[in-house]
Amino acid sequence: MNFFQHQERARRRTLLLAGYFVLALAAMVAAVNLACWLAWQWWPVPGATGNWFASDAFWWVTLGTLGLLLAGSLHKAWQLRHGGESLAALLGAREIASHSGDPAERRLRNVVEEMSLAAGTIMPRTYVLPDEAGINAFVAGATPSRAVLVVTEGALAQLDRDELQGVVAHEFSHILNGDVRINLRLMAVLAGILTVGKVGEFLLHMSPTSDRRRNGGLLILAGLVLMAIGYAGLFFGRLIKAAISRQRERLADASAVQFTRQPAGLAGALIKIRNGNGSHLRSVHAEDLSHMGFAETLAFRLRRLLATHPTLDQRLHALGPHWTARARVRARATSSPSPSPTPSERIGRLDDDNLGYARTLVDALPAGLYQALHAQEGAECVLYALALGDTPPPSALRRGRRAALVDQVGALGTRLRLPLLDLSLATLRQAPPERRPVILNQLRALTRRRRDHDLLCWALTAIAERQLAAPHRALPRPDIHRLAAVANDIQVVFSALAWAGDSARGTALDGFQRATHGLLPAGRLLLAPERCAPNRLDPAIARLARLTPLLKAPLIDAAADLVLADARVQVAEAELLRALCTLLDSPMPPLFPSKD
Repeated sequence: MNFFQHQERARRRTLLLAGYFVLALAAMVAAVNLACWLAWQWWPVPGATGNWFASDAFWWVTLGTLGLLLAGSLHKAWQLRHGGESLAALLGAREIASHSGDPAERRLRNVVEEMSLAAGTIMPRTYVLPDEAGINAFVAGATPSRAVLVVTEGALAQLDRDELQGVVAHEFSHILNGDVRINLRLMAVLAGILTVGKVGEFLLHMSPTSDRRRNGGLLILAGLVLMAIGYAGLFFGRLIKAAISRQRERLADASAVQFTRQPAGLAGALIKIRNGNGSHLRSVHAEDLSHMGFAETLAFRLRRLLATHPTLDQRLHALGPHWTARARVRARATSSPSPSPTPSERIGRLDDDNLGYARTLVDALPAGLYQALHAQEGAECVLYALALGDTPPPSALRRGRRAALVDQVGALGTRLRLPLLDLSLATLRQAPPERRPVILNQLRALTRRRRDHDLLCWALTAIAERQLAAPHRALPRPDIHRLAAVANDIQVVFSALAWAGDSARGTALDGFQRATHGLLPAGRLLLAPERCAPNRLDPAIARLARLTPLLKAPLIDAAADLVLADARVQVAEAELLRALCTLLDSPMPPLFPSKD
């Protein structure tokens, strides 16, 4: 199953979650009405006549319960309105600074950096959950490009680098497979389901006054009934979590082994959880996080029915035979190698080539430049230097240390533009919220004259704005189900890619026609360069972002084929393709020409 099939499955899980939520709402409303009906039978209200279900009270109770449940969900959704950052703040997690001097924190950032570079996605903001001795981690966010990774203090202290890489690879699988958004939605849904029980707990703890002892007794009885209904809601909530989460945890383990090619790392982390301090959290939000953790966040009964994760022994058993089978498959693959995956199948995957490439890039950076990339001022300077390209820098960048950084970036040439951009943006995402618009305004000022006609400048600016701009209120909905509906937009994007690879009309036309065969209706021709300029790419890609996940796969395959058609990946092609994939929320690993 490739990245886009995982994305489509994530959409179906969202619909399944909505169905479960409706069923849970109906069950809770029915339970409250049943309690009221029993009270109606046992304690008749003076003046009340007729059947409970035909009375006005039935409708008031039904509407009130629905309103209470929806209010609980909306309140939690409001608390989490900023995505993963809101959840990290709610838990009291501490963000790891890009210039952290703690060796364990630096090791974690290095592992996450390598994974991000290899996956072609922006590095998630990374947090530590203090005062948690258990080994656990989770990811959350509105989109893969806005995800955050939270790791417990116990995981940092107890895991070695290979084991930490296994845990991070497991969490990256959730990011790349579209699980991060449904994690937050599930939290909001379950908060609503548990609201009735919380109201019952509130009524139970109210102290009745002496002159209202009878009313106080009724409040206590009502509180007990609502708490009982709340426990039923907790049971249904855990059922929903189990239905959504258990299988995807198995898939995340398998993906982590595939990413790192080191099952021993993931297995070592699971063994330390099994034989050590476990994975349970002390936080009052452990129940809310039970479907999100690398391992279980709390213990409970009826485990076979309600567990959100397979048991540790089951997960370890799955890694053992899988590793043995992988050795046999590799032995057979030596004589009959399997075909290389398509570019869209490589999205959401990491392999040895990508990880080795990422380490080579990091090693190629001068030590001073690498350190500067982890400080806000240095990261800003590198971003501006990349945006300037061959343009002479303004006076503010021609003095002191900034001038040296600009010269270093220029001396590295064009091969490292994208890695430098990724590392600088990872640091700048940690800048204070009020500083990020200033950085973007300065970037726009530097690129204003070139952005509308320079593809490299447009691609860099588009990626930077996607990562540093304030979150959009509404993400693009995948409501376009036919490629024919976006034929004009495909024509614009692929024409720009064709001209980026070759300025000769004959070869650009040939590449365009081969890449768009089957995507565009017959008769669509290569557009002239001025008709596919950067100022026309923004609206075109905005519409392509509304394609359903399964339709994005052939689009990106064709774009990658166009880039690789001449067995060379030019900087302009790579940056334009990367910008396209970033704006489509489809993290693209680096492309390599075929080895055949």
